[in-house]
Amino acid sequence: MRVHTNTEIIQSRAKWARRIAPLTMLFLIGGLITNFMSMSQPQYFQPTLILLALGFVFATISSHLVNRWVREPRADQVLTTTLKKFGNDFVLFNYTAPLPHVLLTPSRLYAIVVKNQDGQVIVNGRRYSRKFTWNRFFRFFADEGLGSPAAEAENRLDKLEKFLRKNLAEDEIPELKPLIIFTHKNVELIVNNSDIPVMRTNELKAYLREQEKSRAISATQRQKLIQLLGGQWEEVKE
Repeated sequence: MRVHTNTEIIQSRAKWARRIAPLTMLFLIGGLITNFMSMSQPQYFQPTLILLALGFVFATISSHLVNRWVREPRADQVLTTTLKKFGNDFVLFNYTAPLPHVLLTPSRLYAIVVKNQDGQVIVNGRRYSRKFTWNRFFRFFADEGLGSPAAEAENRLDKLEKFLRKNLAEDEIPELKPLIIFTHKNVELIVNNSDIPVMRTNELKAYLREQEKSRAISATQRQKLIQLLGGQWEEVKE
C-alpha cells in the first residue's frame, strides 16, 4: 500500500496542543485563586467567572487537539497499520485532500470518518449514541464527543465530490463511498439499519476485500487522482 501524509499539519497542530495546555491550567488556577479572594472581596467575583469560562473553553480546545494530533496511535497511524498488507493499488491520503482521510482502491474512492470512542456505541439508522458510564463522566475533558458520524460522513463525501468535480472531467470521477471506522480497541458496536458502512478497525480489511472485486479505475485515471489528492506530501510505501 502507498500512503501520502501531510506531516507538516500534524506537527503544527501538535505544537498548538502543547502551547494551549499550560494556558488552560493558568486560567483554571487563576479562577480558583480569585474565587477564594471573592469571598472577602466581592469585586473578584466577575474575574472568577471570566477566568473559569476561559479555562473551560481552552480545556475543550486542548482536549480536541491532544486527542487528534498528539495522543498515539493517531487516526492516520491506525489506518496505515490496518491497511499495510494491501498492494500498491491501494493508496491512503492523510490530511492532503479537503477531508482528513481518503482511500483510493482499484474501483472507488472512500471518504473515511475515524472515531476513537470506547465503550458501547449504538447505531440506529443515522442516530448514534453511547451508553453512559461513570468512567466517561470523570473523563469529561479528555473524552472527545461522538458528534453525528453519519452527518459528518455525508459532509465529507460532499466535499470530496465537489473537489473532484472542480478539478476533473466527469468521466474521470470514480464511484465515491463513505466509511465510518471506530478505532478504539475497547469499542462495542451495535449497528441497526445504517445506510453508511460502519465498522471496527479489525473489520475493515475483510470489508474491503469483499467490496474490491473489480478494477473500475483505469491507470490514467488513477494517476490523476493520486496527483490531485496526494499533492507534494510525503509518500510512504508499506
